[in-house]
Amino acid sequence: QIYVALSRCRTFEGIILKRPINKKHIFTDWKIVDFITKYQYKISERDLPLEEKIESIREAIKNDSFLKITYLKKDDSKTKRIIKPVKVGEMFYLEKPFTGVEAYCFNRKEVRSFRVDRILEMEEAASRG
Repeated sequence: QIYVALSRCRTFEGIILKRPINKKHIFTDWKIVDFITKYQYKISERDLPLEEKIESIREAIKNDSFLKITYLKKDDSKTKRIIKPVKVGEMFYLEKPFTGVEAYCFNRKEVRSFRVDRILEMEEAASRG
């Protein structure tokens, strides 16, 4: 409702909010989040299939290079990261297998594991910054 109300305004002149809009005031229907997430995966798989992602990661490991990725986090929000991949292949989380990449993440400044299928975009990065 906040979006609908504000998006219909032609100007912000004369608008007075009695209190700031906080994240906790905004709710999203889980069906919308589910639809958008599935759509993002579909676009990602079309533009960069899983096997191509794995091959790009292998190349980065072989060339000792960095990758700039757009990653879909567990809460379905996107994040951009610069990583230096160390290994790619089958990994486990809570005893469930997944295809993952173990990499040094320059955002978190630690080695992390990422699900390859959650990488929406990927390109070679010139450097870590």
